[in-house]
Amino acid sequence: MDRTERNGVLIPWFLLSAAAAVALCFLLSLRGWAFAGMLVVFFVAAFAAFWLLLALFVLVASRFIDPNKPVEHRSAFCAAIVNYVMALLVATARIRVHVEGDELVPAEQRFLVVCNHRSNFDPLVLGWVLRRFEVAFISKPENFKIPAVGRIIHQACFLPIDRENDRAALKTILAAIDLIKRGEVSIGVFPEGTRHAGTELLPFRNGAFKIAQRAGCPVLIAALTGTDEVRRRFPWRATDVRLRFVDVIDGARAAGMKTSEMGELARTCMTFALSAAS
Repeated sequence: MDRTERNGVLIPWFLLSAAAAVALCFLLSLRGWAFAGMLVVFFVAAFAAFWLLLALFVLVASRFIDPNKPVEHRSAFCAAIVNYVMALLVATARIRVHVEGDELVPAEQRFLVVCNHRSNFDPLVLGWVLRRFEVAFISKPENFKIPAVGRIIHQACFLPIDRENDRAALKTILAAIDLIKRGEVSIGVFPEGTRHAGTELLPFRNGAFKIAQRAGCPVLIAALTGTDEVRRRFPWRATDVRLRFVDVIDGARAAGMKTSEMGELARTCMTFALSAAS
């Protein structure tokens, strides 16, 4: 089934900004063109103020988090912040997300979701669509060094992976396996390892599939198209992004497969979905 994911997160911001702008104009007794001109100015200022307040809130909240302390349990508070910011960024970037095949998402158990990687918007779109399923992503270490953001995603069970250090990468894989086995989160991975906007997929790093193999969890295979167009079209035009869930490998089957076999199956499914979209 094909559906468009609804995102109304900016509506309260627009309404509050408009109300604040009108109130200021009346307080200053503005009339005519002065009222109309300053209404726009006050609206933009109020909207920017909401972003500033959100940034300050995240900054203050992050100060209570130790980024060096291993996370035993997912923080619902930090996960809520992550989901809200994802929704805001998707809405602000004017992304319309069309979803196919979400009946394949394993709703009753934790899973590993794998997807192709076209742009920095990929985890935002995928994470927002799957927000009800509590997905934490394996991400590059640089993201955990972003002020405030790094601490929040750390507490939401996101995991850094150093792809240049096999021992450190294995430690991340084992941590992801443990999180799934304990039912804390599902895990999201981009097996290409880096962004690539072409229809031809980069070679997969099949070590990611060891998470499903060792945890005995399902593998949800997804394909994204359109996210590489967002930067070119923003802010003047909206971008239609299509997220397809194309197949799922059940947990029992994943436990008995080689990681290379899972990688090849996922690659075949993604390639077919991307070819159909082009």
